[in-house]
Amino acid sequence: MNAKLLFRASAIVEVTTGLSLLLAPLFVIGLLLGDGLGTTGVAVARVLGIGLLSVGVAAWESPGQDTRLAPRAGLCIYNLGAALLFVIVGTTGDMGGVILWPVAALHALLGAMMLRAMLTPSRNATGG
Repeated sequence: MNAKLLFRASAIVEVTTGLSLLLAPLFVIGLLLGDGLGTTGVAVARVLGIGLLSVGVAAWESPGQDTRLAPRAGLCIYNLGAALLFVIVGTTGDMGGVILWPVAALHALLGAMMLRAMLTPSRNATGG
């Protein structure tokens, strides 16, 4: 198997697993570990899902793509996704540690800055 196909197949597996953990964490963890999760476990499984989705995006290569775009997009997705998840967990559940809101704000800020940087045409051709 050539390297490009190997990395593409791995990216597909990670994106699929990440989306599955985000949408159906109890089902996926039940299949994987044979055990259920409490509310904290569901939140952690969803953060893992965001991470795997981000890894899959970072590993994806498209023809003619700037090689720096995929890793940057993956990290941006992780930060925005984690911020959104922390806000959802903090506002809808009984969970919320001392640093939940500062961490949510940090991820939101980093994700927004990354998104802006990716969408703004660079004046420096090297992508500095």
